[in-house]
Amino acid sequence: MSPIAAGRRAFVALLLGLAAALPCAAIAQEDAAVLERRVKGALLYRFIAYVEWPESAFPRPDSPFVIGILGNDALATELQAFTAGRTAEKRPISVRRLRSADSLKDVQMLFINASETHQLDRAVRGAGPTLIVTESPGALQQGSVIDFTIVNDQVRFNISLDSARSRNLRLSSRLLSVAYDVRPATP
Repeated sequence: MSPIAAGRRAFVALLLGLAAALPCAAIAQEDAAVLERRVKGALLYRFIAYVEWPESAFPRPDSPFVIGILGNDALATELQAFTAGRTAEKRPISVRRLRSADSLKDVQMLFINASETHQLDRAVRGAGPTLIVTESPGALQQGSVIDFTIVNDQVRFNISLDSARSRNLRLSSRLLSVAYDVRPATP
């Protein structure tokens, strides 16, 4: 076999090897996205135990605890499955898929997907005592209370105490101790 033919054969073998590896890489990437979504869903649920809402956050004593998800239906589905049959502050949990930041009535926690960050300002102005959770750099400066971030391939979160105070929410010191970064409240 000539050196040119051998080179072509090696090149074709390399291409076939890469083609075979691509679906595995896509599957691994998909698995990582699913894992990230599940972790974020679990954290959203866990945040409830470490935040104190004022009574005014609930229209009635028997109102459900409402988690609004803006822009991520897959996360909403994940969270609905995760919270099925569970309670928060002795209230049933309801997960709502939201299409805009205009529909925040009676929502105690709001997750805003990165694709919907353009609605953050409207959400901050329109939401009452609502824990606003985002996944966008700079969102804490815009009024988000908790912002997810990825550090060393792990889901972590940052907290703004100013935003929590402006929303009339009290965050547990235990939540603050596990945050990646806590932006202190200004005096």
